[in-house]
Amino acid sequence: MAILKLKVETPLFVLGGGSAVVGLDAFYKDGKLYLVDLGSPGVLSQMREPSLEAAVQLVARDPARYSYASFPSPQIPEKAEVKIGRAPPASTIKGLLRTAYLRYMLERDSEVAAKFLNAVKTALEERVHPKILASRGEEVVFRRYFDKRRFDLFNLVHVKELSLRPNYRVYKVDVVEGGSVKASFYAVGTAPGSEFEYLVEVAPFFKESGEKEQLISIEDLRSALDLFAKEVAEFERSRGRLAPCERGVRLGFGAGRRWKTVLSFIQKREPQLYESVGEYMHDRLKRVWGDLTVKIAEGKPVGWACYEWS
Repeated sequence: MAILKLKVETPLFVLGGGSAVVGLDAFYKDGKLYLVDLGSPGVLSQMREPSLEAAVQLVARDPARYSYASFPSPQIPEKAEVKIGRAPPASTIKGLLRTAYLRYMLERDSEVAAKFLNAVKTALEERVHPKILASRGEEVVFRRYFDKRRFDLFNLVHVKELSLRPNYRVYKVDVVEGGSVKASFYAVGTAPGSEFEYLVEVAPFFKESGEKEQLISIEDLRSALDLFAKEVAEFERSRGRLAPCERGVRLGFGAGRRWKTVLSFIQKREPQLYESVGEYMHDRLKRVWGDLTVKIAEGKPVGWACYEWS
């Protein structure tokens, strides 16, 4: 087993906590955003004739009194939507390690790499759904036969949240392309200095005979994450973007496609296939699918965290 430690370097957003609307169930006052449940007993008990309008007027006078959560925040206009983020759960970290291990296996085993690339080509020819495109290639690496049984190799890897110490803030996030802001939104994210620890364990594979075999090791995962992080960070630097630490990753919303796929490997190994994947995704998604846009908060690309193992 090992402990993976993360320290947030730039505002990080793992969304999934819903959203709130300023002036309805969120209220800004004196540098803080307050989240409020208008249907809570504390609010309803203060009104003679409960109504949405009356509840909003009541809470707006003293949002701190009725809030169930509050965050430091910039000034936010009325009716603006604020997305609610959370600390990266264990599933996010396992997803990162899975992508890193995929990249590691493609580097280490040329036969597996060739099968992976062929699987992606075949999926493109069949015009499968974009979500299936990635899984076709992954199956070559993860869903393999061991002791006459086919199963997902990464089911042997277990990640558990040990310690989550988030410092939440509200940020204005700008979507930047070519130096121009194309769109903006507000979101609650974990601030720089937030720290998270995860326990990573790898179970042995049990053969039908009862014997145990270690198909993946902790050292494999360490090497995989280092390889993957270094490769994608080098891409970030090549575009003139921030890469704040030697061992760093980008997580969550806005991290970009390079941190969630092995596109850098495909681009390096088969540039034409890389172009075909991009064209196909653009055609199916009906939007630009590329590296041109970057999400910025407080002047820096979002999602950076430095990591270390212990």
